[in-house]
Amino acid sequence: MKNPIDIYSTKDYKKVEAVVQLMVDGKVTSYRVATETDISKMSLATLTKGTSKIKNITYQTAMLLIEWYDKNHEKYGITID
Repeated sequence: MKNPIDIYSTKDYKKVEAVVQLMVDGKVTSYRVATETDISKMSLATLTKGTSKIKNITYQTAMLLIEWYDKNHEKYGITID
């Protein structure tokens, strides 16, 4: 039997987590991320407030957040291992 994939340790999951943490910490506004990614402000607000979990976002939202991270992580001084 194969071991299930641990999504929480993947690089892409950590990128999404990093973007959410930037918003939680107030280093970037959810409005900015929303306008730069076409993700709804409400979706980002629920992630930032913790009322929804990263594991429950859509694939499209995850991909847009990963793309935003790739374009902006140097500007905000964040890196993941």
